[in-house]
Amino acid sequence: MSSGSGSDRRNPDHRGRSLRFGLIVALLAAWPVAAWWAVEQGGDAGRVALWLGAVPQIFAYLALLWLFGRSLRPPGEPLITRLARLVHGELPPEIERYTRAVTIFWCLFFAAMSLASIALLALVSIEAWLFFANVLNLPLLACAFVGEYLVRLIRFPRFSHLSLSGTVQAYRRFRQSLHGE
Repeated sequence: MSSGSGSDRRNPDHRGRSLRFGLIVALLAAWPVAAWWAVEQGGDAGRVALWLGAVPQIFAYLALLWLFGRSLRPPGEPLITRLARLVHGELPPEIERYTRAVTIFWCLFFAAMSLASIALLALVSIEAWLFFANVLNLPLLACAFVGEYLVRLIRFPRFSHLSLSGTVQAYRRFRQSLHGE
């Protein structure tokens, strides 16, 4: 008997999520095997280990790119628009356009961070990648958040803006809306 919560295994949405999850697990499980094979074929073990260590950071940005990007496809609602709607209810058209643009901005940011990480690791040096991943990563992310917030404050001074705790509460409501809770 189905409870209507999306937990029914015959539900196509559930099968799709299960398939995606299985694919992700398989890819993550295959990465160490590929690294072992590369070393066995005469590859530099240190470089292979570094690539293996880079996977979580690159994968996280690619997963966020996928999450934000798929929300831009019709008939979906851009992710930032959905979050804003959970906080503010009905949105004026200019805010809807802006939140769509912010969703696109985050897609570009995640793509740029992934590509920069891969390019530095593959083409420049281990030291350059380590500096990027361990020193620049969080400040760049913080600058993106603060920059977007400042643009929003300047562009929409009369629109209510959330505090950090309000943002956390909105995220919790968003997570609940995904699971139908």
